[in-house]
Amino acid sequence: MVGQGPTPRWVWVSAPRVERIRTRLALTGLPIIGMALVLGIVLVAVGLNLPSSHSPINVIGVMTGGIGAFWGFLSGLSLATARSCAQGEYVDVNNARLVRRLLGVWWGGTIFCVLFPLFFEVMALRDEVPFTVGSAVYLAVLVILVVLGGLAFFTARGVFRLS
Repeated sequence: MVGQGPTPRWVWVSAPRVERIRTRLALTGLPIIGMALVLGIVLVAVGLNLPSSHSPINVIGVMTGGIGAFWGFLSGLSLATARSCAQGEYVDVNNARLVRRLLGVWWGGTIFCVLFPLFFEVMALRDEVPFTVGSAVYLAVLVILVVLGGLAFFTARGVFRLS
């Protein structure tokens, strides 16, 4: 048939292992979704009130960091919905592979989007902009977003390792 992907390749796995897979994906994915939403809001709120926010380039950095939070949200969403790859006593390895690839892309997008605001803020701090608590929170949130993407990626990688 035209337009359809490969047929699912189901691999038998014990029912308790399938339950552990589904539970771990939910227990990791759902908090990542919530944290990415909260961190995205904190990032924009804090970033637009920094001493360096008078510069248009730093405002662009804050927006880019917000996009990085969106990638983190997609990572959590991908993990939470990957539960459908494991049902009954079987795991769909084609979809599991797709989820792992998507999580790699989301994580790469997060890293790419976080590098710009990190660079802009560090350069602003080098100039005569004072380092404030807001700057520390802003930089920490950016780093936490990258960690969340990595957590999602490595969780899926470990959970779907069936050998």
